[in-house]
Amino acid sequence: MSNVMSDRHHYCTMEPVAKVKLVEGENALKQIRQALGMSQRKFAEALGTYQKTVVRWENGETKAMLSLAQIKALQKAMRQIGLDIEDLPDDL
Repeated sequence: MSNVMSDRHHYCTMEPVAKVKLVEGENALKQIRQALGMSQRKFAEALGTYQKTVVRWENGETKAMLSLAQIKALQKAMRQIGLDIEDLPDDL
């Protein structure tokens, strides 16, 4: 499924940059962030949280407890790499 973005002069298809497969047993959020080519700071900004929080998620110090707005932001980012929320493990 592709998203179509339009303006007054042209249409362009927004295809995923690449299809990523999450490796089971590895931190899913870290894999997503790296596949997006984002720093922890940029990923935190995209999700509306602090860099320190992302570090804690990635190190397994805390579990990701995302708000609805953060879930929507994560889903939007995941679509860029060909993933959807259903691709996430049940335990982040």
